[in-house]
Amino acid sequence: MPDFSSSSFTQSELVFYNRSGGNQGIYIEWERYSGSGVSVYNIYRSEYFDGEYELIDAVIFPKNEYVDTTGKPSYFYKIEEIGGTGFTVSYSMSQPISGDELLTKSSLRFELEHLLNIPVYDEEVIFNANRTSASVAFPYWNYAPRPQVRITGASNEGDSEPMKFLSEYDSIYTTLSGTAASSYPDGLKYKTDYHGNIYFLKDNDTPQSIKSYDTVMVSYNIKLFTSQHMNSALNMALQSVNSQPGANKYPSVNTAPFFYEPALVIGASYYLLRSLLVSLTGRQRRLLLEDPDAKIVEDIKSAATMYKEDFEKQLEKLPIAQFPKIKPIVVPAYNMPGGRSRFFRYIWNLGTGV
Repeated sequence: MPDFSSSSFTQSELVFYNRSGGNQGIYIEWERYSGSGVSVYNIYRSEYFDGEYELIDAVIFPKNEYVDTTGKPSYFYKIEEIGGTGFTVSYSMSQPISGDELLTKSSLRFELEHLLNIPVYDEEVIFNANRTSASVAFPYWNYAPRPQVRITGASNEGDSEPMKFLSEYDSIYTTLSGTAASSYPDGLKYKTDYHGNIYFLKDNDTPQSIKSYDTVMVSYNIKLFTSQHMNSALNMALQSVNSQPGANKYPSVNTAPFFYEPALVIGASYYLLRSLLVSLTGRQRRLLLEDPDAKIVEDIKSAATMYKEDFEKQLEKLPIAQFPKIKPIVVPAYNMPGGRSRFFRYIWNLGTGV
């Protein structure tokens, strides 16, 4: 039986207020932390940070997003992982997530959308020692489109598809052996943790070893940046703004004023692309993005340079983004220019009786 260790949630969740008429409410996204033994995410809500949290809904794994249509920016949320039957999973609860209008994060997602949904086609998995589980090169899987897992199947002179699709719910019993015998009499299906790991199971959800003559291929979609990466990049951009002389100091992104958004999005994009360039020194990452007909890496470098220049311009503007405060100053009329001579003439006239 696979043993998925528990790990607590961190503040990598994404929350923002969606004002669109068709789907208004608080949008919540969280990272998956425990393994594929998680079956349900419970969503709790409270009006206070340390108040009593009420269960408002649940979503089925692997979905990791939710819209609270009756939510308000002032609410707080917690996400709880619940394990399914047949898996050893410790329950874990996230820290409170603020429902403030963190639209800055949704703007950053829009800015980097092309790097948040990259397909990987037919990658051959690497099995563990007993072939009950396997892994692939890239860890940050998207929920949609769903992954496709295929295993070798019988094909005589190309009369049928040489690969069979595996399911998370319905088992198969025969692969290369055809109909003469059953390769997997106890059934074969799979579960995945959406972190690059695949677990092969029998009908009763216990581990199933893949036969030595079978090959497994996986097609899946990944994102190059997680919510945690984007949170860290936004915070770095904010601290760069705070370090500028004359700029107001804000402790967190959600406390920054609305006109900080362009600078934070541009700065965070620069930091994320710079981090991506460093990761491309690895062969697998480089092969994922490199196109023989285009210089993708050079294009990323150019984009990073552009964002850096734009960010530096924003840093110069933000300290003077607010108009200086104007206050009225009231003084006696005789203190106005020329007023002193009129005042003394008035006193002199009183004294002389003129």
